[in-house]
Amino acid sequence: MAFLLTALGIAILVIGANWLVTGASSLALTLGISKLIVGLSVVAFGTSLPELVSSLVSASKGYSSIAISNVVGSNIANVGLCLGLAAVLRAVPVKRSTVRSEIPFMILATISFISLFLKNYYLSWHDGVVFLSFMVIFMYYLITSAKEVVEEELEEIKPQKSVAVSLLMIVGGILALWFGGDLAIENAVKIAETFGLSQAFIGLTVIAVGTSLPELVVSIVSTAKKESDILVGNIVGSNVFNILLILGVSSFFGRLTVDVNYSVDLWFLFITSALLLVFAVSRRRISRFEGAVFLIIYSVYVYFVVLRG
Repeated sequence: MAFLLTALGIAILVIGANWLVTGASSLALTLGISKLIVGLSVVAFGTSLPELVSSLVSASKGYSSIAISNVVGSNIANVGLCLGLAAVLRAVPVKRSTVRSEIPFMILATISFISLFLKNYYLSWHDGVVFLSFMVIFMYYLITSAKEVVEEELEEIKPQKSVAVSLLMIVGGILALWFGGDLAIENAVKIAETFGLSQAFIGLTVIAVGTSLPELVVSIVSTAKKESDILVGNIVGSNVFNILLILGVSSFFGRLTVDVNYSVDLWFLFITSALLLVFAVSRRRISRFEGAVFLIIYSVYVYFVVLRG
């Protein structure tokens, strides 16, 4: 039953995120708010909402290991699983701005997280201030330099819903997000306690992959429709938000620690990020072979996590 309730909670999380993003986008465009502002919420925050809510719920309930592991596991899954699978299906092009600015910023955020965590083997609100400061810089970059990318993603988004329907979707989305997050986290902890698993294991596998479903769906659909030119940018942006925003905010709920040795996890996080830069710089695309490399790396990582338990 705990497995079913965890899966149900994750499903409600994803549905709630979709409702909130759709309702907010429709309402904002109906009210005449600029496409840029809408895009920053739709593109940047949309697919990271499940991770944000599940980590905040975990941190507020004292399950800090799940809060960190959700971010680490999701970031590894975004590159290793989502991007890897998309590239195996069809080579994925990488925009010049993504190679020059966004991927290096993701690596900077990753190194900052690893460095601050290894300093004391926990994250405090002081570290959260650092993350949120970087977040402000990244948002400034999006506003000043990524207008074209944002507007590309909004070409098909139109205010098709009434204000009343939009408001209902926003309220319903918020309620679904919090209810789904609470349901998923509480039952995931029960699974860990029943089988003697660490909270980190649950966060790195069940919660991380579950909350990465929006990225996985976007990756597969955009690749199938041959509209994958902004796919890498979306995944990179999601990884940046996961570290800077989610860990930044979660750290204010209390000290974030983990209940396992995290050295290997941090190495996999860094390696997948660094390889993405290497592959993207080489030919400005992620080839099928490189996608297979990402999938193999992710499979090895999951195998390690399962063995550790």
